[in-house]
Amino acid sequence: MIHYVTGNLLAASDEALVNTVNTVGVMGKGIALQFKDRYPYNFQVYQQACKEGSISPGKLLVTRDSNLSTDSKWIINFPTKKDWKHRSKYEYIEEGLKDLVQIIDQYRIRSIAIPPLGCGNGGLDWSKVKELMEKYLGELNVDIHIYQPNEAVSELLKQETNRREAKLTPARAMLLYSLFYYESLGENSSLFVANKLAYFMQLLGEPSFGKLKFVAGHYGPYCTQVGYILHDINGKYIKGLEQMKIGAFDSLELQYSTIKEVSEYVKTRLKSEQIDRLKLLIKLISGFQSALSLEILASVAYVRKENTCIDLAQTITQIQNWSPRKKHLFKEKYIQIAYSYLEDFSKGRDSLFRIVK
Repeated sequence: MIHYVTGNLLAASDEALVNTVNTVGVMGKGIALQFKDRYPYNFQVYQQACKEGSISPGKLLVTRDSNLSTDSKWIINFPTKKDWKHRSKYEYIEEGLKDLVQIIDQYRIRSIAIPPLGCGNGGLDWSKVKELMEKYLGELNVDIHIYQPNEAVSELLKQETNRREAKLTPARAMLLYSLFYYESLGENSSLFVANKLAYFMQLLGEPSFGKLKFVAGHYGPYCTQVGYILHDINGKYIKGLEQMKIGAFDSLELQYSTIKEVSEYVKTRLKSEQIDRLKLLIKLISGFQSALSLEILASVAYVRKENTCIDLAQTITQIQNWSPRKKHLFKEKYIQIAYSYLEDFSKGRDSLFRIVK
């Protein structure tokens, strides 16, 4: 029997949970990212399956995993798309549902929690997906909890925002390009990430970011104006900022249908020195793309910019005095790594540390 519910699927008491995935081994957004964090063993098996080609649309992957807060559960990895950059497809949903029916019978699953397959980041229409789920799951003698989207109001706002035609500028294009690149590393774009990328662009001497006023925020250098830059392109290039109410780490929905337009703008409309700065930014964050690493790198750079003559020991002290959170999370060795990395990066380049030093 199907029960339609809302809430947090990962908190469900069902013995099986369905995780929507791609087939290239990336769990970088949405519910898949939450599964990656909660069920690391499942992620390892999933990545190996992607390498071996043993998971594909219509061919689901079943694992058994647990964590500190839940008993062992069946995790059913359900491909709704091949590449994380692409939209989901209804045919993948239908083929996957056929396999899911077989899995439920094979593993004698009595209760299962399922997200709105292919909706959200996948871009599919919930009403059509709902029809498919009812077609294949409706007659099963199993407790099926389907977590339907509860963002009807947000969707209406997205449609309204879509009517506005946002235009690219050098700053918007560079920020979007760097966000697209960041997500290609398998990480999740957010307001937090956008702030750090914009801050580094400013340090690299990019004039279009020069007027941004960064302060020592809770998660490192922060500027409210970055949110407004994103809001101005919301609806066409991104979604999720309709009401300007978004947490620092809430996902930004980059619109991959515009990636060619953004790339073309970068290639043809930016000056050569701006393209060089983008390349430097990409090189700068390489190896520091996780949220904590990015925060440490940006925070160390901020402290050095504001205190131009301090050494490593003084930098560590400044970071630890920033907030109790940073004192707890930022181990001295992490600060030292970021400090040394920024020192090495600045050699032969006067744009970044001409400002910092």
